[in-house]
Amino acid sequence: MKNLTKTFAIAALLFVSSVNVFATEIKDDKKILNKAVAENVVDEYINSTVKGNTLFIDEIFDNDFTHKVNAGNRQQAVKKSAYLKFLKENKGSEYNCDVNYEFVEKNANYSLARVTLDFGKFKRVDYVSMHMDQGQWKIDEVNSVYPR
Repeated sequence: MKNLTKTFAIAALLFVSSVNVFATEIKDDKKILNKAVAENVVDEYINSTVKGNTLFIDEIFDNDFTHKVNAGNRQQAVKKSAYLKFLKENKGSEYNCDVNYEFVEKNANYSLARVTLDFGKFKRVDYVSMHMDQGQWKIDEVNSVYPR
């Protein structure tokens, strides 16, 4: 009976320790984004702008990135440094909207995606322009419009 109790105790200990080993979460600094796939970059754009996840924002935007907001009769432009600062300050903030996207144009060197954010009472459409740079997609411009 003692041997049976010890066997069950050892089996339970091995089970618990193996579950803990397999349940170990990957740390953020070890996650890798495959930027060779345009869809991954658009997904990460959505994660950073809509869902507040800033893990890969330094990787997906080109150095010459510009975000333009078309509001009324004027267009406001924001450069990469100011835009990344805004995203980092709002890390963890999530928009309450439905999001979907589709590619308007997609080829080997250039892609244009239309990302629609539906807030219920209004919509925002982001036109995300990307180019291929050394085997990786980079976002070089985003134009945000508010259709009527």
